[in-house]
Amino acid sequence: METTNETQSCRYTDETIKNKYVAKLLHPVKLSGFQSLRMDDIAKTMDLSKATLYKYFQSRDEIIDNLVKLVIKYVVGAECQFDSGSLDAYSKGFKSSFAQTLLIANYGTESFYADLREGYPQMMVSIDVAISERNERLSRFYEKGVQEGYLHDSNATLLIIQDELMFRNLLDPHYLMKHNLTLRSAIGDYYQIKKRQLFKPEVFDEVEDSDMAERIEQLVRKVTYGVY
Repeated sequence: METTNETQSCRYTDETIKNKYVAKLLHPVKLSGFQSLRMDDIAKTMDLSKATLYKYFQSRDEIIDNLVKLVIKYVVGAECQFDSGSLDAYSKGFKSSFAQTLLIANYGTESFYADLREGYPQMMVSIDVAISERNERLSRFYEKGVQEGYLHDSNATLLIIQDELMFRNLLDPHYLMKHNLTLRSAIGDYYQIKKRQLFKPEVFDEVEDSDMAERIEQLVRKVTYGVY
């Protein structure tokens, strides 16, 4: 098919294509923030020429704005299955929220957030609001599980804080090394601990998690190699 100027122009404004390029920044930005990133660095990370980069994005500010929107929509705002009414629903919700909380901790590093607070405070507020709304949905999910008799009666807010703190530690290579842990084993073991902490003994053995080994492997690859 012949490529026309109109086709090329549509490509440069296609949000799906732009998001794929912006997603390549998630890994380096989580490690070192973005204040020191120049357009040359961004083009190299996206595997684009600088001239082509400017066809997709008019400025560095636009790139940061797209990056924040990506984090809010696909990391913080990812659709978790917070259904209720059955053990299967709570099993799916638990697994989904576990993975999501890990990714929020992985990409929401202090390096990234510090740069946002300094240079783009309103964008940082947008992320804070998105996380707060997500945590409220998760809290209601836990509380409903208690009411329906599947989950232990626990403080939902403290459960969420516990995960946030635990994942921040488990994502720290120095912390893992200090405690003779690997990321893969630590995430897998914490999943089992969390499952036992949440589900009542009478339903624990019925919680379906045969797919979690593969899911954890995918999470480890995302954390380690920046695969989005």
